[in-house]
Amino acid sequence: MQAYVEYFQTHGQEYLHMIWQHLYLSLLAVAIAAAIGIPCGILCLRVPKVKKILTTGFSALRIIPSLAVLVILIPIMGVGVKPALTALVILAIPPILIQTTLAFSQVPAFMLEVADAMGMDKKRKFRQVEVPLAMPGIISGIRMAMSEVIASATLAAYIGAGGLGILIFNGINLLKTEYLVIGGGTVAVITMLCSIGLGAIQKKLSRAS
Repeated sequence: MQAYVEYFQTHGQEYLHMIWQHLYLSLLAVAIAAAIGIPCGILCLRVPKVKKILTTGFSALRIIPSLAVLVILIPIMGVGVKPALTALVILAIPPILIQTTLAFSQVPAFMLEVADAMGMDKKRKFRQVEVPLAMPGIISGIRMAMSEVIASATLAAYIGAGGLGILIFNGINLLKTEYLVIGGGTVAVITMLCSIGLGAIQKKLSRAS
């Protein structure tokens, strides 16, 4: 127990900075993935021919381990945040894309018929009917992506992008169990809190819809 107390006494600021780096990288990756995955998911529903190309392509990229993606990107982008961010975005897009397509496809047909009967045009129907009903499913995809990204962001430390991976790898290299417990435990807590938060938003949207 003394080792843990001493760590926070001597490395408290460094620890908080690593949490900030980890959260920044993870949140930015998921935000970019959502900006790509949600429109692509809608496109897959609207243009079935595109669906197979996009889902197959992104799913194939997802199969490649994040560490392997980093190794491939380092000669192109160098070390630091850019290759780590790119690898995490690639990891996060498939669940968001797939869940978005699924969410819009499950919008009840009778709701669309009611919207048509009310004289809504396509844009208004999409904005006021389809998006609110599909939103819980979209949040589900973001929730899945967030959990995977936060866990995988520990690899960013390998290429100088910072984050809690530094603490974990230092624990391995220096044989310090407290580093591993603090680093791994913090990643687990952050993942759980993000999942609970997004889950609460998902439930609230489900009730509202």
